[in-house]
Amino acid sequence: MKSSVSFRSGGFTLTELIVVVGITGILLAILLPAASRVLPKANEIVCMSHLHELWIQFAPCATDPEGWPQLPKGVQPGTAQESQFWLDYSSNALGIPAKIWHCPTIDRAAASTKPTDQVPLIHYLPTLFDARPGTPNRWPSMPWFTEIGNVHGHGNLSVTADGSVQALVPLHL
Repeated sequence: MKSSVSFRSGGFTLTELIVVVGITGILLAILLPAASRVLPKANEIVCMSHLHELWIQFAPCATDPEGWPQLPKGVQPGTAQESQFWLDYSSNALGIPAKIWHCPTIDRAAASTKPTDQVPLIHYLPTLFDARPGTPNRWPSMPWFTEIGNVHGHGNLSVTADGSVQALVPLHL
């Protein structure tokens, strides 16, 4: 008596392939909107972490006998020269990498600008305290560093003397 045994090859049938592709498509359709909501919050957390890192690294400057870093003569606040000063000072004196000065949300927005648009060198503005030792700690609610824009939707993020990072809610007069 002969027995007939058939062996199936290792491939998929067209029907199986279509079902797998369909299920994958449905899962992606469900997950992608959720992922797009998570990314902005993740970027905000990174931004808050950068502000806190700046606070940690600049904390010794608040009690340094030489006081808070001062802009060199001839460097005007709000200029590219000021931004370059803070990058150079923090890198050379404190060992802070330039990426700490960048918010990922602002970086993403800057990536879509035209080559002729001016892109800021740093995304957090230091407060220009006077040079007396301890001045930043005398003003506990004064931000040490503030994000350059309300890019996270609830005010400019800032870090204060106690190291807390919070949004500066704009006043509506």
